[in-house]
Amino acid sequence: MPSDGMDRRTYLENKFGGKDRAIQAYLPVVEHAKIAGLDIDLESITRTPNTLDAHRLIHWAGIEGRQTPVVSALFRAYFKDGRDIGNHEVLADIADTVGMDASLVQRLLKTDEDVQNIRERDAHARTMGVNSVPTFIVASDVWLDQFLMQLDVKSRPIWVLSCFVQAHICRIMRPILK
Repeated sequence: MPSDGMDRRTYLENKFGGKDRAIQAYLPVVEHAKIAGLDIDLESITRTPNTLDAHRLIHWAGIEGRQTPVVSALFRAYFKDGRDIGNHEVLADIADTVGMDASLVQRLLKTDEDVQNIRERDAHARTMGVNSVPTFIVASDVWLDQFLMQLDVKSRPIWVLSCFVQAHICRIMRPILK
């Protein structure tokens, strides 16, 4: 992905092999969002951003204990508001809305701070099979993403909770069983 992102339509048509395939690929996303009561506006997205800097912001937010609000704000900005989450001004605005120091974030974004770290994390995630968001990593070696989309909306929270309980048990038991 170019550092400044690219035209959304061009990106989707290249990724999925044409306009019709791109529409077919995104139709389930729209349907599942509607079923889940999520208000998304894919038509408002005009650019596919390079998300390296958004991931840097997520990392810095984690240091400050604000990772979940930042991720939520990024998803809202992109999927609901159609904002370019690769744009430094947008990222600083998001940081500000969750109580982070926007001017510090802007200064950091002008540097290479944590770029290599984020690239290494991305490469590692891809080796685990992660290729979409959101993806939930449980116990460092189990990943769930599209599977959750196949579950009935009402059963998802129960299933996810069950996974976390099982992962916690495995984490406790793993040293004992070795």
